[in-house]
Amino acid sequence: MSRYTLPRIFSVVGTSNFLFKRISKDLSTRNFAIHFVKKAAAKESQINSSDLSKMKLLSKYYIPKEGEVLDFLKRYHIFPKPADDVESRRIKCPNCRLKKINSSAIINLRSGTYSCQVCMRKGNWSEYVQLISKTDSFQIINATNLGFGRSSFSRPQNEIEEYSKALLNKPKIVEEFTKEHGITLDTLQAYKVGIAEYHNINPASSNSSKTRDIQKIENKEMCFTFPRTAPFFDNLREGFLDSKITRIKACSINNGDLVAFDPPSFVGGLFGYHLAKLECDSIILTGNEFDAMAVYQETSIPTTCLPNNVYQLPLEVLPLFERFSKIYIWLNDDVEGQGAAEKFAQKLGIDRCMIVNTRCGRLNGPINASQALATGQNLSDILNKSKPLQHDQIIDFENIKEAVYREIANPDQVCGVLSKDLPGLNKILKGHRPGEITIFTGPTGTGKTTILSQLSLDYCRSGISTLWGSFEIPNVRLAKKMLQQFAEKDLTKHPEEFADLAEKFQQLPMYFLKFYGSTEISTIIDAMDHAIHAFDVRHIIIDNLQFMTADQGRYIDRWDLHDRILSSLRRVATEKNVHITIVVHPRKDDKELLDVSSIFGTAKVTQEADNVIILQRLETDNGEMRLLDIRKNRFDGTLAAIPIEFEAESLKIRQAKNNRSTKS
Repeated sequence: MSRYTLPRIFSVVGTSNFLFKRISKDLSTRNFAIHFVKKAAAKESQINSSDLSKMKLLSKYYIPKEGEVLDFLKRYHIFPKPADDVESRRIKCPNCRLKKINSSAIINLRSGTYSCQVCMRKGNWSEYVQLISKTDSFQIINATNLGFGRSSFSRPQNEIEEYSKALLNKPKIVEEFTKEHGITLDTLQAYKVGIAEYHNINPASSNSSKTRDIQKIENKEMCFTFPRTAPFFDNLREGFLDSKITRIKACSINNGDLVAFDPPSFVGGLFGYHLAKLECDSIILTGNEFDAMAVYQETSIPTTCLPNNVYQLPLEVLPLFERFSKIYIWLNDDVEGQGAAEKFAQKLGIDRCMIVNTRCGRLNGPINASQALATGQNLSDILNKSKPLQHDQIIDFENIKEAVYREIANPDQVCGVLSKDLPGLNKILKGHRPGEITIFTGPTGTGKTTILSQLSLDYCRSGISTLWGSFEIPNVRLAKKMLQQFAEKDLTKHPEEFADLAEKFQQLPMYFLKFYGSTEISTIIDAMDHAIHAFDVRHIIIDNLQFMTADQGRYIDRWDLHDRILSSLRRVATEKNVHITIVVHPRKDDKELLDVSSIFGTAKVTQEADNVIILQRLETDNGEMRLLDIRKNRFDGTLAAIPIEFEAESLKIRQAKNNRSTKS
């Protein structure tokens, strides 16, 4: 029986006269049923975001990609048998008692739907994955799990609820905001936008030039507050859908780059979600609060935005979208924005998602909704020209013309995310790009982990969701190193600053694998797949290959084992479009000048790599010198070495002064 059939719904919400009186008189029997279906769906989305084990890994609208069903069955050692239909296989039912009936269920390899001929139960791909993987405990944690920061509001809930009223007492600020953004007071009130003082605010995860001034910002700032809301059912008012504020995003009035989240750790909820009433079956997803308010103001369709300052749609908010039959995804009309839109459409279910292109195929113009509003564009017309994501495997140039132009018009985005700490690295590698593998090597004790910690933190602060797999150093010690690099000072001398810095660090999209020492690659890839889907991870670090494979196989099999692991990681990087950085120890003596052939393993290790970086240590007349030596660069072939210096106070490296990059 479907979980949305009426008997279960009525058992959830009750059927008392008290509830019937509040239903519109002109509500037909069919609409009456739909009303309670939507209420049940909304109630199901009221999940404690701290308990990921109760959350569904996939949307019920999710359609598996080609080969995904068979890969999943193989990963969980489920061996399907042929069925009458070519597109189906016989499998053991996940609901029937173990070992009682074999191969009683049939699963469709395209849609992932399954049905059992014995217990008569059936379900979609999302439900099947949930049943099979319900005992899994994905070993992924973030800064909050490591004890950094806090997970509750900084002030009482009733005080936070009054922020929107406080804004009414600031008419000049509202007038200036409306003049600058074109957002009216009615729209601000509809979204419960308010005003309050916050301290310890943090530069937004973006390409802000002020990112490096983070530790200097400690005074209180007057901020606009953008609340995240989530469904809430009061037990005293059985059957009534309400909403509550779960988190606040505070942006400085004087400097929009400065942002604070309260609480710092992520809590389920979306900006403007309370505007989506039970009868709504459509919602629009934008990139930020200004775009959301602009679209809602001009179209009257409930509009929300991504919960963080990055292109990330966390697992905690997926249940909030389940009750909608149509979702418009309206992100920036550039390379990065449209790439994220396609990824989110796959995540939410491509059959119910429409992609909005602000430029509507034009080669210039505004790239997002707030710019379109400012330039007098008709946002309803733009929305009406939205298109579904293409299913077909065969396309012509017309289908990709806009994407080609976006790459031509945004060459910086094609090159990747730039490093702010090491500008010399940008001149050589041109940027940090998805879908690539970087091999990083160097003598023992030269600082490979320290440098990678800094670079990953650098990219993470630019909005790249990052997953660290440290198989040699415990996560607490690694996070301590990162926090010192984040603060750019020795925190053992300033322990009183830990709380504020931890709150800032907690807001970064940084995650850690809990594995330590020798771990099977299949287990690691399962965790990677989960992180990519749940947290939209775009950069994965493996530190290091030797520790990860220790005690696996005999020594004569070691190189073959590494080759198979590299092939598996290459497949993940390509298919999931993520950047994977792998630390591999060299096999030559530490005193020798290393080259590509020095890397431990066969030639396949470097053949699979797009970039090879060697941390060189040289003895000169002036003492020891270290270089970041780029020996492979598949993107454009530029090779060079960057002299670097180490700062003990901040545990960071910087490009050596009065030294230019030298050709390798």
